[in-house]
Amino acid sequence: MTFRHVTNGKHARKMNKKNYIALFLAFLTGFLPSQAKDIRVSITNTLAHARHELASLDAAPLRAKLAVSETTPLRVLNQIGLEQPSQLTHDGKLIFEICVPPKGKMTYLIQPKASAKQPLWVFGKQYPIRKDDIAWENDRLGFRVYGPALQQTGERSFGIDVWTKNTPIPVFSKRYLDDWRGNIQEDSLRKAGLNAQADSINRATSFHLDHGNGMDAYGVGPTLGCGAPALMGPKGLIFPYCYRDFRILDNGPLRFTLCLDFAPNAEGITEHRLISLDKGSHFNRMTVWYDGIKSPMQLASGIVLHGESDLTLGDRFICYADPTDRPETWGSLIFTGILYPDGIDEIARFEHLNHALGIKNGYRGEPFTYYFGAAWSRYDVPTFAHWTLESTQFLDNLKHSFIITIEKQ
Repeated sequence: MTFRHVTNGKHARKMNKKNYIALFLAFLTGFLPSQAKDIRVSITNTLAHARHELASLDAAPLRAKLAVSETTPLRVLNQIGLEQPSQLTHDGKLIFEICVPPKGKMTYLIQPKASAKQPLWVFGKQYPIRKDDIAWENDRLGFRVYGPALQQTGERSFGIDVWTKNTPIPVFSKRYLDDWRGNIQEDSLRKAGLNAQADSINRATSFHLDHGNGMDAYGVGPTLGCGAPALMGPKGLIFPYCYRDFRILDNGPLRFTLCLDFAPNAEGITEHRLISLDKGSHFNRMTVWYDGIKSPMQLASGIVLHGESDLTLGDRFICYADPTDRPETWGSLIFTGILYPDGIDEIARFEHLNHALGIKNGYRGEPFTYYFGAAWSRYDVPTFAHWTLESTQFLDNLKHSFIITIEKQ
């Protein structure tokens, strides 16, 4: 006897619908968020504190493992398939934002696809409207160096400036434009003898005043400011002047990288700097090198001291609480610091120079890397104790790299 299984049309449609749903769920389970050509990256934090920073991987081996061209874009997903902020840098790195708990591990997926449009967390540019300043910022604070147009005026500003911020979004472009327009109006009013109106414009537009998103309240002048390098001679610091040429190598969304070249000094020695700032960090990475050094010298780097305030000199770091340019008005502090992850020959306070310096002896011009940075007590680092802790943890993070395991799916 032969039996046949007979279904009516309604039941068949139900079965087909269920099969389609099952197939679709299987597709999601099997292919999302990982696909056949994905790379799985496991990142382990060996330290006892959480680490929220940028991971960095060489992009070329990743593309080779994915069997894609050297120009193929890459994106990063977290464990539930959400895209992570990422960036491909000028030196062939894929950097992306991670947060790894103490003694913990997190897993990410890398795909050969273009990233979605991301917010701009880090940005910098030259400002010809302000005598060729180059200023850059992230979600914490900002910095600037002075340019050729300022040098032509005869003003003596040698070091690195700090801009406080209390907002994660970029504000420098607007602040520079407002300040420039305000200066034009202010000058016109003063020429007309309308000083009260001119003062009002200055109060409303100057980037040296806080209009709700921070200000430039840090004094530089003929000093190293926050973290500039300088050679040392028998008479003291040989201050660099303003940069001559520049190249912006990375400009967000997660990293800004700037290369500065300086004119030769009286001895024919030429300075070069490579500076980078990442999202979420209070510290810039600085690599400095020189051409034309004929005999060993001392290389200094450090921080100007504006009076008596908290100062800590560690074996690999300097931390200082700067009182700002108008302490009686602002009532806040700008914490400055400089870190030497590979060590330094001497760290000391030089009273006659009004600086705290790290000194490298027997220097012949080779690349030397250190970190400089700052924070504002009215934003995310309220006390000097917090600043010192952050500085030492940053050094600890540099010493203990993540353990990274890469596997192809």
